[in-house]
Amino acid sequence: MIDRSALLSLLVCPACRAPLESFTHCSHCKADYSESDGTPVLIPTTASRKLSFDFPQSRSTNGEQFTDCFSYPPRCGAAGSDKPYHLDLAHLDIFDRLPSGASILEIGCGGGQMRSFLESKQFRYLGIDISKTRVDQRLQLHGGPDLLCDCHFLPFNQHTFDIVYSAGVTEHLACPYLVVQEVARVLKPGGYYLGNVSFLEPWHDDSFFHMSPLGVFELLTQADFEIIHIWPGKGYSGFRAILNMGNKATRPLTFLGDLMYFIYNSGNRLRNLVKRRIHHNSQRGILDAARVAGATDWIARRRLDGSCFAPSTESIPGHA
Repeated sequence: MIDRSALLSLLVCPACRAPLESFTHCSHCKADYSESDGTPVLIPTTASRKLSFDFPQSRSTNGEQFTDCFSYPPRCGAAGSDKPYHLDLAHLDIFDRLPSGASILEIGCGGGQMRSFLESKQFRYLGIDISKTRVDQRLQLHGGPDLLCDCHFLPFNQHTFDIVYSAGVTEHLACPYLVVQEVARVLKPGGYYLGNVSFLEPWHDDSFFHMSPLGVFELLTQADFEIIHIWPGKGYSGFRAILNMGNKATRPLTFLGDLMYFIYNSGNRLRNLVKRRIHHNSQRGILDAARVAGATDWIARRRLDGSCFAPSTESIPGHA
């Protein structure tokens, strides 16, 4: 777990963004915070922000910018049973490029199951979540979050992290547009935003937004990220997700989802054989996979010049 004094040096008040001198009180806006079994809780329950951004008409349609980044990375798919759950090979490759001592923020860290893996690579890991108990007891054994907060109001200084990582979380955010602006704010110039989001998974755990590749593109474009790759989660179809995440009656039938995906792919291969002489589309394979994907993944980067979308926001702290 991160040293408390080192953690405090990274923090700002999530309500007014003034530097914090303690975990329990902001001397600037007088907000009071708490702790849960020794874990700081920085959730500004009565604060709000106004959010606005420019939306040019050209973003209403699919264009070349999306086509350029809608592609598979050199490696992708589940990183393996010996790696943390949800970790994709493409994201692992980004982690492997980092120098020792790089700082990583995980949004929605659950039990903190990424901590030991990333710290073994000599990275500085910080995991946040909104609750310590919304994951099963097996995951809680990993130590839990370093900090409890609301990622719509990240309590960190700007330009703090080399990577922000978020797996299986974005669908649960009430206002992902605000969160992605917060991510851009706390990333260093050139820092990476890595993640995935539900697409054709069932509605689950009070999820708000399930996103297609175009939805992810719009989300990242709105915050002016340099988008490197957007791709459908490899080896994970909506057919499988619906049965596996349905209920106790459908879970044993998950193999039928895999069978449906096999039939779907077989139909696509037959179509390609018939039409190959007439028309060839280099993106046909990724389009076919994306139509029935359980999730959508991305790799994006804050621009090296440090620029990011500067929203019109207003912090309105109010405390009883």
